[in-house]
Amino acid sequence: MKFKLISARPLMGKGILNCIMRIFIFLFCATMFSSNHVRSQNAEININEDKIVTVDEVFNLIKTQSSDYMFIYPQNLFESFPKIQLKKGIIKVDKLLALALSGGNIDMTITDNNIIIIKEKEAVKSRISARQRNSQKIEIRGQVLDVNQHPLSDVNVIIADLNIGTFTNIDGEFSMELPHENFKIDFSLIGFKAERIDVSTLPDVSHIIVTLKEDLLSLDAVVVTAKKTESREGTSTYKIESQAIKQVQAMNLSDVLSLLPGNKTEQVNLTSAKQANIRSAVTSDVNSFGTAIIIDGTAISTDANMQTKNSSTLDGGNAVVAGGVDLRSITLANVESVEVIAGVASPKYGNLSSGGVLVKSKVGKSPYIVSANISSTNYQTSIAKGYELNDFGVLNSDFSFAYSSGSPTERKLFYKSFNLGLRWKLPVFENLDWNHFTALRIGHSDDGNRHEPEEVYKNEADVKSTSYQLSLSGDFTSSFLGKINYNVSGSLVNQHSFYDSYVLDGPYPIIESLESGTYNTTYTPNAFNQTRDIKGQPINFNGMVNASQYLHLEDFDFNFETGIQYTLDDNTGSGRVASGNIAHTQDIAGSRSAAFEKIPASKTFSTYHQTIIKRYGESSKQQLNLGVRYDNMLERYNLWSPRMSFSTNHNDFTARVAWGVSYKAPAMVQLYPGKSYIDYINFQYYAEDPNERLAVVTTYVYQPTNDHLKPNYSDLKEIGFDWSPSFMNLNFTYFKKDLKRGINTTSELLLLPKSVYEVVSAEAGEQPIVQPTGEVYNIPRTISVMKNNYSESTNGVEVTLSPKRIKATNTEFNFRYSYLESVVTDKGFSIDKSAYVVGDNSVRYGVYDNPLIKAIRSFGTLTLIQHIPSLRFVLTLSAELNFKESSEYIGTSLYPFAYYDTDGNYIAIPEENRADPEYADLVKDANTYTTVGTPFYSNFNLQIRKETKQGHSFSFYANNAPWYNPTYDYLGNRQTLNNKLSVGFNVTILINNKSNE
Repeated sequence: MKFKLISARPLMGKGILNCIMRIFIFLFCATMFSSNHVRSQNAEININEDKIVTVDEVFNLIKTQSSDYMFIYPQNLFESFPKIQLKKGIIKVDKLLALALSGGNIDMTITDNNIIIIKEKEAVKSRISARQRNSQKIEIRGQVLDVNQHPLSDVNVIIADLNIGTFTNIDGEFSMELPHENFKIDFSLIGFKAERIDVSTLPDVSHIIVTLKEDLLSLDAVVVTAKKTESREGTSTYKIESQAIKQVQAMNLSDVLSLLPGNKTEQVNLTSAKQANIRSAVTSDVNSFGTAIIIDGTAISTDANMQTKNSSTLDGGNAVVAGGVDLRSITLANVESVEVIAGVASPKYGNLSSGGVLVKSKVGKSPYIVSANISSTNYQTSIAKGYELNDFGVLNSDFSFAYSSGSPTERKLFYKSFNLGLRWKLPVFENLDWNHFTALRIGHSDDGNRHEPEEVYKNEADVKSTSYQLSLSGDFTSSFLGKINYNVSGSLVNQHSFYDSYVLDGPYPIIESLESGTYNTTYTPNAFNQTRDIKGQPINFNGMVNASQYLHLEDFDFNFETGIQYTLDDNTGSGRVASGNIAHTQDIAGSRSAAFEKIPASKTFSTYHQTIIKRYGESSKQQLNLGVRYDNMLERYNLWSPRMSFSTNHNDFTARVAWGVSYKAPAMVQLYPGKSYIDYINFQYYAEDPNERLAVVTTYVYQPTNDHLKPNYSDLKEIGFDWSPSFMNLNFTYFKKDLKRGINTTSELLLLPKSVYEVVSAEAGEQPIVQPTGEVYNIPRTISVMKNNYSESTNGVEVTLSPKRIKATNTEFNFRYSYLESVVTDKGFSIDKSAYVVGDNSVRYGVYDNPLIKAIRSFGTLTLIQHIPSLRFVLTLSAELNFKESSEYIGTSLYPFAYYDTDGNYIAIPEENRADPEYADLVKDANTYTTVGTPFYSNFNLQIRKETKQGHSFSFYANNAPWYNPTYDYLGNRQTLNNKLSVGFNVTILINNKSNE
């Protein structure tokens, strides 16, 4: 029997109340305004003449005039049904269906997605009961077609619960073997709306016909927000699909992440680096560095990035060093979806401590897709195309170019980039169901600031990076090991950072020494150029293979996944080179030349296992995930990461709990930061005659040994529920994330011997001859050293609420909310000079405890989604509600607990004596620790998109357009807290689209 699938704080005060009233009135008016233009789900069908038709012809008539419905029914089910007489006029769909199906004994079920499943009552029941009694495997065969009944090749057919999948062949056909019927099959193809079919609802699976519709705004429902999903990749995952990416007019991955609970829509500015920040009320490099960015199974590694101007402070200038992936480098020209793991990640993902972002590229034939994004300071254009190569698979290509300036009226800051991507899917051996992917990505970025002719001071920077990444991945079936997945990738990045500054406050002694010692030197001019070149070449190799097996025992399904992984990070660049008149570092630890290629590589070997156990009941389902990962990091740390989760579902309610541990290895620049140079002047003589000028400078070289640094550690616990009654969808999650052993810098004091020099003789036209007097005294200098001192404990709540779509007006509302409370601890201490007068040699150095920082962020977004399928139009209006954003210091003390005297002796101060006048010069300013907290305020963002019948689209956004001007009491002043008004446009053109034919 064949089956046919036919597409179808409490809020108080007058200001807050006014804000709520504005939101309500605006959303109400927007909804009412659109009601006259939207078809309801129960559409009307026009009968142009009296006619007698079959049931199948009724369905085709509905399909012709309405794209709202999808029908699943046996192909020959209605052969014995009487024909129906239709009268000329208008009839509603529900009445037409009742008339057509009145002549037989059938069951009809309508799902929330307007999928209509029609079965013969007795036959279906007996068939299902027979299948339940039979535990043997079942084979599913089918064909995927478009709405014009043309076969669709390279459709991705996936059963997520089994971690298996396949692709349709050139005739749109597929086949899969399942252990039983309690599975759902997902069908997806580039440019088409994904569909999901429940196998248990199909009367026969020997040959099913699946029809996919093009993913256009003419469909009855589109998803333009982040969806909370169930995923094998981890708990608390959010999926952002192509329609949502289009709606926000995303230029890069950072724009997409604004759709997550707790994230704001920021003004697009490509001249500043973008970093991921998941589930934290503070922005920190530690959190961003621990967020994994994974493209098609290949992790983007920045562990070997050493482009720092000063190794003592990890100052990377325009480059992100030890702070994760710069999200500007991830463009979206050929991206199908983005999945964010905010919770406990699957054990197959390692070297992370703050979740992961999974980017999935498009696969399949497609027309040329030409897109352009334009705003006041940013310009981006891209082109993508999918080529059908028949027996040689499919080749997808994409190219994008972006340019940005810091301001519409000046060109001081700039950022430009281009990215080229090629992804080739090739069927290897059909008998093994082997699909292989070869992907090549090339990216180039140029980021910096120019020297404008009218500028007196010169501060020019140019940070260039060209990356090459090749990956080989795929999967095949083995009779012994089950489903085998593999991924082998390698990347090379050529980095060049150039800094050129024009110094006007000279002269300074010139010192270029690379070893400790005392040197005679001369002076720079009053004004001089100083340049710094940094050339890095990070390389990364990553190899992974895993195997998954499946076992079915009565009511239980067992899925076993085991894998191994090896990664290597190295930097073969020539390193830092300083040139020009190099002035002494003025008592501050600085860095000079360093060769990166001499630094040891960072290596990690890993293995993991995960067992997923599922139990199916009459109206319930339970799932237990048990996983563990072992990492041998840096060839000396043996780390175990247990991860587990449990969920139980009963009808429309799911409760879940999860716990997991993960680790992130230190970056190479943290392990091997290079030497720090401290210069101090022993003697100086600056004469009018340049030949007579002399400076005696001592250089002390500090070589840190950071073998003590350990991988940072994350412990995440979460509990939550999902409730999906007929009228809404509610997701609630409480979590506690403890991030420990994060690496940051802390101050230490060095005592350096300083010799006093005297002039022995001084000839005219020559440098004076000097010699040490024998008098030596110690001078204190502070340096920054790296330690595992950073800890961050975050308690948080995430809520997403989506009421059922209002069918009469096709209007949806979405609310997402996040409450984050982070307590940051720095176990180190700070060192500050005492209050002193220039020339006073009695300066002391106070030693102070670092206070705790408590940050709170309470933020929600209410979104109205107005979709008009008949006009191929969608509007979203978002009200961003900043309920609370504060930062306060806990356990602060203005008094030191110890100090270093002029001889460098460490002297502790008893707690009861710290406020004594004796230590008044060491007391910090009363305004050192200030609590900062914003009042409630809101932003409003508007996004509009219109599609043509051919699939071209035109969109516009205006961030904070409706309400930009209010001011608030903040830090003692009336200030505007809202984001600045920004607008942008997008045009997307489809060339050679089959819809045009």
